[in-house]
Amino acid sequence: MKIHVLTLGCPKNIVDSEYLMGGLKHQEVDFVDAPQKADVIIINTCSFLLSAREEAVETILEAIQFKKYGKAKKIYVTGCLPQKFRKELEQELPEVNSFYDQLDFRLIADKIAADLKLNDRIPKIRQSVIPGHYAYLKIAEGCNNRCSYCLIPSIKGNFESREFASLVEEANFLVDQGVRELIITAQDTTYYGRDLEGDTNLLELMLEFSHIDDLKWIRLLYAHPAHLEDSIIDLMSEEEKICKYIDLPIQHISDTVLELMGRKVKRAKITKLIQKLRKKIDNLAIRSTVIVGFPGETENDFEELLDFIKEIEFERLGVFKYSREEGTNAFRFQDQISEQEKENRYQAIMETQQEISWRRNSKLVGKELEVIIDDFNKEENCFKGRTEWDSPEIDNQISIKDKVAIGNFYNVKITEAYDYDLIASINSTA
Repeated sequence: MKIHVLTLGCPKNIVDSEYLMGGLKHQEVDFVDAPQKADVIIINTCSFLLSAREEAVETILEAIQFKKYGKAKKIYVTGCLPQKFRKELEQELPEVNSFYDQLDFRLIADKIAADLKLNDRIPKIRQSVIPGHYAYLKIAEGCNNRCSYCLIPSIKGNFESREFASLVEEANFLVDQGVRELIITAQDTTYYGRDLEGDTNLLELMLEFSHIDDLKWIRLLYAHPAHLEDSIIDLMSEEEKICKYIDLPIQHISDTVLELMGRKVKRAKITKLIQKLRKKIDNLAIRSTVIVGFPGETENDFEELLDFIKEIEFERLGVFKYSREEGTNAFRFQDQISEQEKENRYQAIMETQQEISWRRNSKLVGKELEVIIDDFNKEENCFKGRTEWDSPEIDNQISIKDKVAIGNFYNVKITEAYDYDLIASINSTA
């Protein structure tokens, strides 16, 4: 039986797909990389934004064509879309065999396996769907922050930390499978443990991970500025395995807009936190995200954000145009911003960040950096690597013409710089 699992959305969905595939392991199952080759198509969806929901529905419709005219016999849909809209989907898309709205993808694996009559499974914790040298580890589900623009709590529910022991077991399993970089993810990683009994917290968890012998890098994503504690900052400055990189989404800097967003943090605290991070952690790269065009964002609010970005000079920055999502508090807000104005503000920040990134990258020419090799790009005929300052898929890449091994670490010398990418040659194996 050939099964194709298609994952849409964020890294947290990648983890869920890996749990699902691990639960479907069977001696007569092969996972294939294209839907047209598959007997069974499983689509793990995202519905965070309207554009994500539209993409998910289009993907399901394409799968239905493979079922009607191709090899596929069954289609299953999981993830955020059925978690929010299962009844509507069942009515509109009867060609799909089953929609699963459960949050536990191991349970979904059991249900699909029963429907496919896979009685003699040989399940494993996870089946990797990304390069085996790095892996995401989701430490919690849901969210308690209730940002006014976000649907996640209505889809995933309240924040629920995973048990400490199960996370340690999974981290060790991943490293035993060859993972060298562990990327910690959740809706708000810095909230981990606050819903558990006892003293379990993110600090304890990261300390435990740092004791895993063959693990080289630990990367922290989605650290909320309202919840990042000094103990984590101190650990990042002291522990060599923890990447000098933090994903700190601020979303805005105007106190007026931050309050409208429900971010539970003001400009003064964000500024103080960034200053503390840079003072305590040498060579730190801060990745952040901001939203432009939020309802009620005045020209002055936007200029304040733009000036802040120029002043702080984030090493990495993602910019998003506000998406009005029905079901969120912000959907009802007055003073909605036109799409054209959103685009203008988006372009202004993108141009500013492009200049900042170019300036920073230019200073790296001639320097030696340690990189991990992620893959080989056939179109460019070169290998692609990353520094500890870069997350997979979203941050800068380094192009290398020399012959190297994917998943290995190397010391490279930077020879050319561009806005978001670098060119390098190998100096030695790290």
